[in-house]
Amino acid sequence: MKKIFSLLIFLPYLITAQTYSKKVTALFLGNSYTYVNNLPLLIANLALANGDTLIYDDNTPGGYTLNNHFNDLTSKAKINSAPWKYVILQAQSQEPSFSPAQVFSQTLPYARKLDSLIKLNNNCTNTVFYETWGRKNGDASNCGFYPPVCTYIGMQNRLKQSYKKFADTCNAVMSPVGEAFRRSIALNPSLELYQPDESHPSLEGSYLAACVFYEVLFQKSVLSNTYISTVNSSTATFLQQVAHTVVNDSLAVWNIGKNLPWADYSYNGTSGLNYQFTSNSISLNNKWYFGDAGTSSVPSPNHLYAFAGSYTVSHVVTNNCKKDSVSKIISITSTGISNAINNNSIYYVYPNPSKEYLNIEGGKNFENNGTFIEIVNVLGQLIYRGEFTNSINVKNLQNGLYSLKIVNAKTHLNFQFIKTE
Repeated sequence: MKKIFSLLIFLPYLITAQTYSKKVTALFLGNSYTYVNNLPLLIANLALANGDTLIYDDNTPGGYTLNNHFNDLTSKAKINSAPWKYVILQAQSQEPSFSPAQVFSQTLPYARKLDSLIKLNNNCTNTVFYETWGRKNGDASNCGFYPPVCTYIGMQNRLKQSYKKFADTCNAVMSPVGEAFRRSIALNPSLELYQPDESHPSLEGSYLAACVFYEVLFQKSVLSNTYISTVNSSTATFLQQVAHTVVNDSLAVWNIGKNLPWADYSYNGTSGLNYQFTSNSISLNNKWYFGDAGTSSVPSPNHLYAFAGSYTVSHVVTNNCKKDSVSKIISITSTGISNAINNNSIYYVYPNPSKEYLNIEGGKNFENNGTFIEIVNVLGQLIYRGEFTNSINVKNLQNGLYSLKIVNAKTHLNFQFIKTE
């Protein structure tokens, strides 16, 4: 993502309406909660309506657990069939709601093993854990063994905790579909998100899941999307808003953007045309383009400009899999004064840039004290050496950046100045 701005402030990973098209590849490994109402196709249609493309494959046998997928030759073959941008993992609807000890010993190991297979195929693939929803009235079949699942809220709380654990352990993303169900039910309990079995999703439930996934996979807003399938238009608008709110209210919780680079920086002038650039980015690698052919690879560099003016300064960051950049148009101005300190005395040279004469003031008078002035160009070549004077004629110098040194047996002061027309 490339950003260009001057005074605007951007918040990392805020999912907003964006005009550019995106193409995403995704593999869905789940069970009936994924294949009922063809969830991947619903997501693809939402993408298409917004000018985007979802290329997908799936393996979703009924009742499959993460253990089943890890030992399934079809699932393994599909993981290895392409350098997927995303692989979505959905556990069997009940297994993540069991006790933490049981989930830790029976389910989490297979979440980690599947993630390892995914990364082995392509280290830049993003694993996404599909958080499902609690059953409408809890899990009656397991209520006697583990009371927290006796109610919808109790079961939903455990699902959220387990899927969050999977995502955090695998450094992966969590798609909070179950939390979108929770919000929809709280705001509009009469809207039926379940089939009569009180487990599988109605079309409205699957459409809500698709809206969540569109925001997570494309990192673009689903609001005002024109694809509504056969859902009532007002209901579709409501479900889009629910999905958008749930995803964006807790981006950090779902780890959305956590593993992606984000470019941002601040800057300020230090002296003359010397500027300090400070990276505020999330990244492993940095590259700076200062707009005057100068570059740097350090996180927070200093840069000395030859001339005042407007420059487009770009900061590019990468994490080996993805890059982001920000460009700011900034005005570089000079204070006209460069200074140095020696023995608690401050010395100044001005005007800077200078056309004809460069003046030196401050501190003690170096006249008749065995003090010399040296001027060195950017190549380190000494181009002038003479006795100290408070005013130096520089009009015969070529335009560019120079170092001016004041030296004697006890003193060594260094300034930088610009010669200009």
